[in-house]
Amino acid sequence: MYELAYAQGDSSFTATLSGKEVLPPVETGGTGMANFEVSDNSISYQLNVLNAGKITSVEIHKGVAGTNGEAIAIVFKPKDSSGNLLGDLPKIGDLPKFSDISSTTQKSSSFSANGNINESSMTGTMKGKTISDLISALQSGETYVVVHTEDHPKGELRGHIIENTS
Repeated sequence: MYELAYAQGDSSFTATLSGKEVLPPVETGGTGMANFEVSDNSISYQLNVLNAGKITSVEIHKGVAGTNGEAIAIVFKPKDSSGNLLGDLPKIGDLPKFSDISSTTQKSSSFSANGNINESSMTGTMKGKTISDLISALQSGETYVVVHTEDHPKGELRGHIIENTS
């Protein structure tokens, strides 16, 4: 399986996030992009969200377009339950176990974060599996990103993950 995930070399994936993709659709002025880069045995991410509510988590879910599915990886979650992304930023030695967050920024209704997804980020049926398994799920075309907010706990923004082609 490892060979399958890396058969085409390094891969990248993108999801364009909007409220109309959430099921049921959400009225929001929010938009965003999620980019994922695969190299060696890791997945790095870059999230950019504009005009959305206070983010409580960002997750990758398994499911085809037009359906809701289970969360399989936590991309980002604030360190505490307050949802405060700036007031208590993690220190390099005190990063959450679920991912390696390089940086986060939230200004009013805008948010940006980048870091790495690791095996402890996996949840649901993906829990205990490898990064290679997550890469295979991304390559299947049956995954999407959900941005959960205080105002929309089931998701304010969503976007289908597609593999970028050269």
